[in-house]
Amino acid sequence: MSLKKSVLKLREEVNSRFVGNEEVVDIAILNQLHRRSSTLIRAQRGVGKSTLMLLILRGITGEDHVVISGASEVKRGEVVGRLHIPSLEKEGVEKVLWATFVNAKGKGIDEVNRLNPYTTSNIHHMMQFGEVWAYGQRVKVGDYILIANENPADPTTFIHPPPFYDRFDICIYLKSLSLSDKFKLQSLLDSYEGELVESMPQVLTFEELQSIRKEVDEVELDSETIGLINMLVRDFQACVRGREHSEVKPPILCEGCHFLRDVCSNIKDPPSERSTIVLTQLVKAKIWLEGKVSQDDVLSLALWVFPHRMSLIKTRSLLNDIRELLMRERVKIDERVNRRQWLILSKLMNGFDRGLYTYAREVAVEDPVFAEELMKLEKAWVKGGILKEEDTLGVYLRWR
Repeated sequence: MSLKKSVLKLREEVNSRFVGNEEVVDIAILNQLHRRSSTLIRAQRGVGKSTLMLLILRGITGEDHVVISGASEVKRGEVVGRLHIPSLEKEGVEKVLWATFVNAKGKGIDEVNRLNPYTTSNIHHMMQFGEVWAYGQRVKVGDYILIANENPADPTTFIHPPPFYDRFDICIYLKSLSLSDKFKLQSLLDSYEGELVESMPQVLTFEELQSIRKEVDEVELDSETIGLINMLVRDFQACVRGREHSEVKPPILCEGCHFLRDVCSNIKDPPSERSTIVLTQLVKAKIWLEGKVSQDDVLSLALWVFPHRMSLIKTRSLLNDIRELLMRERVKIDERVNRRQWLILSKLMNGFDRGLYTYAREVAVEDPVFAEELMKLEKAWVKGGILKEEDTLGVYLRWR
């Protein structure tokens, strides 16, 4: 069986045991196809977070996985390592016995929100640097898959720092089952005699997964797709008033701003640059698996990359709110194409042209990212005596 067929078989086996949330299963499987993948599953209790986590772990690593639980007061020694006391007593040597969680190819964290902050910091370090420390000793952690789940509404939740969640590639949300889904689940439980997870076969070996990850990494993206990914993330980050260095946050920062109706005005804390890296990895994985990727595919993938990396000014239903912003992005992308604004910007980079600049200014007042790039060119033109400071777009927007 080819590697691609094996991935499709994995998806089929998981879907045959997991009811509802088909879109979530697809993105969860896709996210496993790059090195040291990490997946966060969020949902209320009893919706299937642990089941989905275990199905994927068993499907890829078989029995070579370890799940630690935040509900069991897990200690550092169980996650990282502990001293080998006989060596210390007899030889005076501090020998560390690294935890099975460190060595296992499949790593699961149940109820990550209930892990104590000290344990969380050790896991954060592992995800960030690919290593763990204990008693002054360090060991590199090889390739792995890590899947965690949590219910943030749990009353025993610890508040973990945003950088910790930023280390998870994607965050997927599970919804409760519809009436028909409930009947389907009952039928499945009967047919598998209540052993949905236990019956899950290992579809891939970890060596096969590593081969897949190598092939995915070698996928080359065209300039248009790279541009789309970078532009999408920047649209969710950009602020002509310097939000990232400002002591005040939207909506106060947005009062009187020319771009009050743009996507940027809905975002309080923007996504990190890691969004670009993860979105690129997912796009490569999709091309490897399906042979192509569309603009709509990129926007759909972004839905699972953004939610745990940003906060909105007003939130009613986080996923629906982000979906709405992505729909507005689709419209904006089409408008940019019709206005041919990136071609115009490219020509202006090669030299100042009064007519093109006048048109570019008109476009810039409708697009903060384009305005940001045009203002960079203006600085060079002002310095070179080509343009007067008082005639620049930057001055115009500053006094709006």
